[in-house]
Amino acid sequence: MAESNNLKKFAETVQDRDPRKSKKKIEHPKGFNPSVSYSQQTKSGEIVSEPQKENKIDWKEQLESYFGADAKNYRVLEDTAEIRFWDMAGNPPQRLYYFKAKIVSNKAYMPDDDFKNLLNQAKKKKPTSSKKPTKNSKTFCIALSDWQIGKEGTEATIERWMDAIPKIKEQIKTLRKSETIDQLFIAGLGDIVEGCTGFYAQQEFTVELDYRQQQKVARRMAYTALKELVPMFDKTVVSFIAGNHGEPRTSSGKSFTSFSDNRDIMLGEELAEIFKEAPAYKDKIDFIMPDSLSITLDISDTVVTLVHGHQMRGGGNPQAKARTWLANQSLARSEIADSDLLLMGHYHFFSAYESDGKRLILQAPSLDSGSEWFDNTNGGRNSAGVLTLVIGGSEKWSNIRVIR
Repeated sequence: MAESNNLKKFAETVQDRDPRKSKKKIEHPKGFNPSVSYSQQTKSGEIVSEPQKENKIDWKEQLESYFGADAKNYRVLEDTAEIRFWDMAGNPPQRLYYFKAKIVSNKAYMPDDDFKNLLNQAKKKKPTSSKKPTKNSKTFCIALSDWQIGKEGTEATIERWMDAIPKIKEQIKTLRKSETIDQLFIAGLGDIVEGCTGFYAQQEFTVELDYRQQQKVARRMAYTALKELVPMFDKTVVSFIAGNHGEPRTSSGKSFTSFSDNRDIMLGEELAEIFKEAPAYKDKIDFIMPDSLSITLDISDTVVTLVHGHQMRGGGNPQAKARTWLANQSLARSEIADSDLLLMGHYHFFSAYESDGKRLILQAPSLDSGSEWFDNTNGGRNSAGVLTLVIGGSEKWSNIRVIR
């Protein structure tokens, strides 16, 4: 029997009479409706708590209420949290508190060893006799620049680094066939970690790791390379300078505390604590960390300055800014003015500029390959890589190469 039009209408009408719709709508502060959103593409999202009777929040409980057993796969970025209160009508009126924060994937990209385990691994290696670099020997330099661990694409950044390590070892062996290279110089040029907020629009929605995870992954990446490379040399010098992404910042982009309070320098100090406690390494490796935004060192009778580059001002391209910055250092009679070689990062692409035939400005590429933000502001992705070179000898520098 064919269904009548009236029956259809009655059925539809009955379905539309949802008793839940007749309930009085509960009002919430604007922008604080209890909810959760998450993007698999960006591996980030936002959580708004259910109204709380007290001015405190249990984020673990909130995650479990939304995600159930999968709550362990997510982490709240507590430093992004916002709070609102709402006074409900009643006798007496009741004040409720709402909390909102960013959430990210809790996925770890490397084995979950902690700081103590890395220290124990380093201690396992047996000591070898420590020798000073021979006279007139040269130094092999590796620039660590703009890894920005925690940014979208972190897994690919890790893969590039792990692929680069064996290539670097082969390069060292090849160079030693024709010259004496006894010392290794690790030049940390800043922005090793991404940070979570305060650097560009929508950053909170694109980061893949929180602060602790970023530091952990960066530490393990650097540790892995040092463990492989330090035994190849009589002496190793490690220095990390501060980048802008290592700064503690508010969500409005304001940095606070001091120039040396920086996650890039913190990474160098963490590595120093690990390797200086290991007998096999403590006499073979020196860690030198600055208290300012740059550092100048004597490397194989060559004056080398490390600087990230974000403090350089003035118009023009990065090389022009670097030349202006160096000229200002000369006016101030800074030791930087005597530099033979300036190593910098910040701009994410490789370039080399020789000034006055006696000073070289080398801009290291980033290990990070960019992002949607970089695409929209620079017109395309940068070519990621690791800058290496030989320092010393009459020419001061040679064998400049980008490992890709």
